[in-house]
Parts: sequence; C-alpha cells; structure tokens
Amino acid sequence: MDKRIAGLVIIAVALVALGVWEFWGRENLSYVDVPVLKEDVQANVTIREEDIKLRKMESPSQEALTTEDLQWLIGMETSQFVAGGSELYPQYFRQSQFAIGGSTGRELFSVPEEWLVSIPQSLRRGDKITLYKGDIKVLEGIVAHSFDASGQEVISTEKERTNSSSVVKNFEIIALTEDLKRLSQWTDEGGKFIVLCNQGG
Repeated sequence: MDKRIAGLVIIAVALVALGVWEFWGRENLSYVDVPVLKEDVQANVTIREEDIKLRKMESPSQEALTTEDLQWLIGMETSQFVAGGSELYPQYFRQSQFAIGGSTGRELFSVPEEWLVSIPQSLRRGDKITLYKGDIKVLEGIVAHSFDASGQEVISTEKERTNSSSVVKNFEIIALTEDLKRLSQWTDEGGKFIVLCNQGG
C-alpha cells in the first residue's frame, strides 16, 4: 500500500514538474529574448526605438542580433526588406545614407524642376543620382525625397516602379556641401542639368 502511494506521489510530482516546465520553465529558462521588428520594413528605412520589440526564441542563431545590440540598431537603416518578427542580422542594416550635418560633411538641398532638363519619373527616395551639365559631372547624391506638385512624397505601387502614386515634380538630395555650392554656382550661370539615376541606391 505504501509503495503504491509512493508511486502515485512520484507520478503526480513528475506530472506537476512537467507542467511547470512546459508552461513556465521552457519559456523562461530555455528561451532567450531577441530583438525583432514589429512589422515588415522595406529597404532604406531608418530604424526607430518604437519599431523594435523583444521576442522569446529557443536557440536563436549565434549570428543574430541580441539585446546588447539594441543601441547599435536604433538609427541604423535597412539595406534590404526585413520581415517583421524574424531574427535580425547585422548585414540587414547599414549606416543611414540620409545622415546630414555634423561630421558627415553633407547637407540637404532642394532641386527645383526648372533646373533640370527632365526628371526621371521612377525617381524615389534612396536612389543614387548624378547631375551633369553637358559632359561635366557636377555632383553625386542620394535622393532624400521625391515630391509631386502638392509636395507629397511620390511612391511606387509595385517593385518594378511601373506605377506610382503621382508625377514627380521636384526632389531633395543629400550631397557634400562643397558639391552643393558648386551646383548653386552653375545654376547662377544659367543652363540646366541632366539627372542620371541608379534605382534603389
């Protein structure tokens, strides 16, 4: 009788221990908090603190970012599409190409439509562009914004950019301060510029 009771007690304890492990122990002892993005993020987007959450994962990749990398991650820019809720890797991010001022030596400059021979209608935020006056290269820069006539950002409705939300009328670029000064000087002398664009930056 005592042995049977003892056996039942052992079984009960084992079941309780198994339940505690499954409902509390596994998540709290075997799982690790890792940073993930709350939602899918496209390329060329600067990561903010509110874009990040912690998710418990069992045996995350040793190459994935950890909670110790949170401060590094905030302010970085996506170099590609990043799925929300998935592990994050350093190669998914880069220093923001939209950084200006300070030690960057770069500034933001608005290029009006009347300065240009034409504006590529596929021009989008994050594109690398080169401005030429005739055969002379005036500057290289990054498109910070691509605006329509009402000042709204023009975006593509599909990856191939064959459809867009509106017509591009002017844009803002980020370039070296000295190059932007040269652009202004060229403009004062008259003439217009040709825009060559490398889509997707």
